[in-house]
Amino acid sequence: MARELEGRHPGWVVLWRCWACRYWAFPCWITTGPEPVEARHADDLLTLMRQVEAQHPILRRSGQHAD
Repeated sequence: MARELEGRHPGWVVLWRCWACRYWAFPCWITTGPEPVEARHADDLLTLMRQVEAQHPILRRSGQHAD
């Protein structure tokens, strides 16, 4: 599931921490102190990822902000 989430959401590194039974996602486009988000369930992680994306829009390759 972590690999699938990462593949569908460029700009993120997503890990499954099996010892903690939690997902972690690291935003790679935030250069000043990016903080990972974590959740027990993939759907909850996706919600948190979207919240971070809303607060820190991902730049497209052309330099424009994502819609």
